[in-house]
Amino acid sequence: MPYEPLDKKRIAVAPKNTTGRLTAMNVLPATRPATLAEIARRSDSLEAFGRHFRDWLHEVAKWSSRKQAVCAVAQAPRPLATRFSQGKIADAWLAAYAEFICEKCGQTTPEWTFSSDRFLAETEPWFSVPRENSRARLLTLRDTPAAFKRRNLFTAVVELPLRFRAGRPRKTLAEKRHVNALRQKRFRLRQKRQNK
Repeated sequence: MPYEPLDKKRIAVAPKNTTGRLTAMNVLPATRPATLAEIARRSDSLEAFGRHFRDWLHEVAKWSSRKQAVCAVAQAPRPLATRFSQGKIADAWLAAYAEFICEKCGQTTPEWTFSSDRFLAETEPWFSVPRENSRARLLTLRDTPAAFKRRNLFTAVVELPLRFRAGRPRKTLAEKRHVNALRQKRFRLRQKRQNK
């Protein structure tokens, strides 16, 4: 198999082969965070936080039920304010997203989102647009969802790719295999009873 260039930042790598080169055979797929708590656990800088948060948004796009959404925000993320500078912004951002998701799903917001360390002080608002662009700031003040405004975070665009589909929620391959194994077990028991 020829050598394939790989993005080393985005993948987990298994032990190298005998030639010491990375190939598609010894590369394991990197897992994306599934919950807000995982984002916080993996983040040690604001850049890492942003990268993990964007990865999490890709996972959000795969959700097919409200239950998945609520489970992803139920557990309180560890505080990031002590882990890196601007961690207070990341803490407020996670709480705002959790509240925003619960509002969209019609569910109750988890208690951890109302903790005082999940709000920015009134004297330190955070804007997603530069200070010099006053028109964009005014639009941001107007268009920011309430969950973010409450925490003194102002952003014009809140990306939330929630698209719940009608009908039954999607099941993972493991869930399907488990259900099929139970069905096979019931079938064998019925056959055994009929043959007696």
